Amino acid sequence: MSSAPSPLAGSSGSAAGASGEFTRPALLAAAGAWFGFLTGPNVMVAATNSNFLRLLPDALHTSRTNISFALAVSLWLNALLVPIGGRMIDRFGLRKVVLPGILIFAATFIAMSQMQTGWHFLAFQMLMALPVSMHASPAYAKLVSLWFDRNRGLVLGVCVALGAGLGQTIMPKLTQWLIATYGWRGGYIGIGLIVLAIGFPMVFLLAHSPKSMAARLKEDGEETPATRLGQQGLTRGEALRRPTFYLVFFAIAFGSMALLATMQHAVPLLTERGLPIDTATTVMSCAFAGVIIGQLSSGFFADRFNSPRVVLPYFVCALFGVLVVHSQNNPAVLIPGALLMGLGLGGEISQNAYLVSRYFGLKAFGAIYGLTFAASAAGNGTGVILLGYIRDHFGTYAPGIWLVGTAMSLSVLCVALMPKFNYASPNAKA
Repeated sequence: MSSAPSPLAGSSGSAAGASGEFTRPALLAAAGAWFGFLTGPNVMVAATNSNFLRLLPDALHTSRTNISFALAVSLWLNALLVPIGGRMIDRFGLRKVVLPGILIFAATFIAMSQMQTGWHFLAFQMLMALPVSMHASPAYAKLVSLWFDRNRGLVLGVCVALGAGLGQTIMPKLTQWLIATYGWRGGYIGIGLIVLAIGFPMVFLLAHSPKSMAARLKEDGEETPATRLGQQGLTRGEALRRPTFYLVFFAIAFGSMALLATMQHAVPLLTERGLPIDTATTVMSCAFAGVIIGQLSSGFFADRFNSPRVVLPYFVCALFGVLVVHSQNNPAVLIPGALLMGLGLGGEISQNAYLVSRYFGLKAFGAIYGLTFAASAAGNGTGVILLGYIRDHFGTYAPGIWLVGTAMSLSVLCVALMPKFNYASPNAKA
């Protein structure tokens, strides 16, 4: 049956060119995803914890191990709750899950300004897992994936890079300024207000799935290429029976144990080796600048090659980079190492969603990506608490290099063993 091109999205396997996907509704949805990534947990939690980690043990009369334990508990709860959040998004739609999640997320940050003791921090970290499961990247990655097929890697890369990556580059410096100006309590309030004033209204206005956009345009009865994309793929149970799922799962888990845990401990890790606080936060910002480069470039190449091998060099760069960050004091060496670490982290974060969509399709994307996001949270939490324990037990972070080096090597091995994609981009070469 022949019909005019839908105004909602470009084609999937149709004769339409790649530019056919870049319609006004699709671009507005991508902008909504961009704001979601910009004000989501990967920025507001992961990129700021290190600033507070240096201060909270004294302020709350507790140890760094206890603070690290609270962060790990929150991440482990994320690992349990994010897959549930993904299934809720698959069932009820993005907006009914994400919008309340953003409000609770912002309110939790503001409430954290009132903490007095270590157990308060633990309680709030446990509470934080709930809105994180609702407002995490699986929601926005699915939104982009529903609108884009031919250019999915590129658009995901741009949204993550200029959303999460840009936010991660800015937030360490901005958070440090908030803390220096208003104290650590003011820092938490400032983060909550940013989420409330920027994240919520922009996601509310822009983040519409093809289905909800069709309803708004009174095209409910028309099946479009974008809505058909959401019907393709495996169920969660079918994905769990594929060996490829476990290669993706453990690649993300081990990579997060090495990279994300290092980022959360980065400021105390570097300042305790004698670097000034300004240099330490500059190193973090350089790492997040590398994240942007990794997210943009890996997405571009992923659309053009039907193989995950295209991201293998990014993981190898991360291995070298994380070893440099854990061992070097000379900024001339440390900053390039941080950029390499960020390059690999950008490839990992951006390609997690892409790998899931290309191996398992979009039918149960929220639930499956929720599981791999849980792998990231579990690996991150394990790495955070182990690095905190290493620091308190040995009085230095130095032995941590063996932990992160081993974990990142295992991540590289998993990527090297991955097969070709099952749901390749129409642009991809074999």
